[in-house]
Amino acid sequence: MTESLDLNLLLPAGMSRRGALRALGAAGLGAAAMAGGAGRAFAQERSLNYFTWSAWGEGPFVEDAKKKVSIDLKPTFYSSSDEMVAKLRGGGTKLYDMIVPVQNYIAPAAKAGLIEPLDPASLSNAKTVFPEFAAMPQWTVDGKLYGIPFVWGANAIAFNRKETGDVDSLNVLFDPKWKGRLAMRDEPEDSLGVGALKLGIKQPYAMEEKELQEVKKLLISQKPLLRAYWKNVADVQNMLASGEVVAAWTFLAVIAPLRKAGVDAGWVWPKEGAIGWSEAITPVKGTSKLKLVQEYANFTLSPEYGEFMARTTRYAPASKAAVDRLEPALVTDLGIDPKNVSRLAFKEIPKDKSRWNEIWNEVKAA
Repeated sequence: MTESLDLNLLLPAGMSRRGALRALGAAGLGAAAMAGGAGRAFAQERSLNYFTWSAWGEGPFVEDAKKKVSIDLKPTFYSSSDEMVAKLRGGGTKLYDMIVPVQNYIAPAAKAGLIEPLDPASLSNAKTVFPEFAAMPQWTVDGKLYGIPFVWGANAIAFNRKETGDVDSLNVLFDPKWKGRLAMRDEPEDSLGVGALKLGIKQPYAMEEKELQEVKKLLISQKPLLRAYWKNVADVQNMLASGEVVAAWTFLAVIAPLRKAGVDAGWVWPKEGAIGWSEAITPVKGTSKLKLVQEYANFTLSPEYGEFMARTTRYAPASKAAVDRLEPALVTDLGIDPKNVSRLAFKEIPKDKSRWNEIWNEVKAA
């Protein structure tokens, strides 16, 4: 039981009981408004405008950031690295706090003044990252660090095992048996790279004109076999799901949804090689939230994030500590073995990118 308090004993002289209650009510509303305003200010302070591939900004990742590090991600998506750069050049540096670039776009983005370096001391979880990725030279420009990868992998071949059987070679993408049921990515660095690997060229991004012409000839000969050149990963996923396409050069992200839909989807790095990539959180030039970006970048290197990412997307974490949390069957399925890195041709900006674009347009126009 609590004792009742006679409000009249506490009233200032001349104030009625009714007036006191009105005053207390107003004070309560004011306090609530101040608390609400403070909450909104805190939420805004802990939010990041996130320009990224769709995989890293989908609902589960937004919720994970909010739950584990109290960061409110506000994602906007791009579908290619060139789109990312174009939108940053077109005013995106005023809109976004951070991006998720591929390693070959770091040097040009840094030189164009589109990104900010990170303070290595803010990335305490870097110690958990495989040394092959923690020390990748493409992420450092003029001695400044622009990212440590949280994810890596390869663009390679997805196939419908029920239709094709097991696949181990790029030959499947050039086999007349599957005419009209094959797909390639509409992107020069991927598709010209595939052509180079098929021809045994081990350094695709260093090709000279003679080699580019050989690749062009090969890809023009492949063109009648294709159902489509795809731009959006959802398109190629749908074609594989419907059976329109039985094999495609694509992203690992299509495999889990296909299997969930009942497709016996296989994934292989072909014996001729695959196109390697790594991605990291990089601050956008001029962000007012550099420390918060660095906090989130550090979080993406954590074992917790790496495990969550691997189970959610089936992409390989760069954190060895994250890999140690995964069951061996999943590690094998994801192709997580840094010893295999030597089989990958990691993307680089071709020394004459405009020429690559010309060659690719000539292939498509043939």
